[in-house]
Amino acid sequence: MLIAAGVSHRTARLDDRERVALRRDEVPALLARYRALYGNGVVLATCNRTEVYVHTGHRAAEVPAQELVRELAAFKGLTFPEDVPDFYCLEGSQVPQHLFSVASGVDSMILGEGQILGQVREALSIAAEAKSLDAALSRLLHEALRTGKRARSETPIGRYAVSVSSAAVDLAREHVPSLPDCRALVVGAGAAGVLAARALRDRGVQQITVTSRTRERAEGLAEYLGACPVPFEQLASAVAAADLIVTSSSAPGFLIGPELLEQARAIRIAPRTFIDVAVPRDVDPRVSECDDVRVFDLDDLQGLSAANLERRQQATGDVGAIVSGAALAYDAWLDGRRAAPTIKAIVERAADVRQLEVERTARDLRLDAAGREKLDKMSAAIVKKLLHEPLLYLRDADDAESASELMRRVFGVEDD
Repeated sequence: MLIAAGVSHRTARLDDRERVALRRDEVPALLARYRALYGNGVVLATCNRTEVYVHTGHRAAEVPAQELVRELAAFKGLTFPEDVPDFYCLEGSQVPQHLFSVASGVDSMILGEGQILGQVREALSIAAEAKSLDAALSRLLHEALRTGKRARSETPIGRYAVSVSSAAVDLAREHVPSLPDCRALVVGAGAAGVLAARALRDRGVQQITVTSRTRERAEGLAEYLGACPVPFEQLASAVAAADLIVTSSSAPGFLIGPELLEQARAIRIAPRTFIDVAVPRDVDPRVSECDDVRVFDLDDLQGLSAANLERRQQATGDVGAIVSGAALAYDAWLDGRRAAPTIKAIVERAADVRQLEVERTARDLRLDAAGREKLDKMSAAIVKKLLHEPLLYLRDADDAESASELMRRVFGVEDD
């Protein structure tokens, strides 16, 4: 059975999402715990969502999706349920419907943003490396990628495809006078940092400085964009020189707090705008209490999303048919796989019975090799014809579990 649990920008505030956010290096250990307890799993971790998908296989006892949340809380050192935000819990056919919607961009904070496809690919890659994939999960994620691509190529949702980092720069344009003339600092040189720096350049910003905890990444991004790299150890000086600071690191805690800001202000006093698209956040919320400072985070980007509600609803309608069709096709495939062990057991049981009867009859009738061959072919044809309708029923049954149980009783077999 497929189960899933998640939290996203739709269900929880940023400070709640931060508590259950997962770094890439944390995911394999969590998957190992899920695999030992419940079954193979995949974790989709982005700046706006943390979701866990598990296939329990043919385990005798059903696993409530809420147990995934309980285990995640224990992994993060949180008290369940007091310290855990409200998760949505999904089971069965709800799981592909949700994931395919996510991959299609209709559930994103920024309508149609394309980063989610890369994040689904990364989730697939991490699960494969952790040996936490089975056929059901592998197909689920590959179908999600295919559905997301179809949605963008066959519906208008692709027209609105911007990244969170690009939307952050658009937000900056509303609050920074003469954006092209400002001095911008990008903190973090991962995927989000690259997109932010590129968006700044595309909007005419000429003075861009890049810093990262990984010097090589900062230097590579700076060279790519013709920007200026700054050692991370000089972060306070870099903040001092900047009017706009966009942060997108994967640091486990705040990089910029009141103390660092005071160091920057000792060098240069000027209005500053911080846009923090990291989870966990890079900028301590207390920074916003300082004079001439404005701080925006991912929750503030919700406003841009809400402003596009009408076109979101239109696009959702266009994408819905693609998502529903893909989810139904996946469910049908998975149902077929659920019946496969029963089909295998019935076929093997029939083969064993046929072989015993062929041996007994050939011995009683003292058949020669030619006669034995004819008997063997005739018995195989009879078994094939007798099993045709029952196996067809199993393959096409709407409820594969109930049909499998019925056929196991009829034929007196058990799954492996």
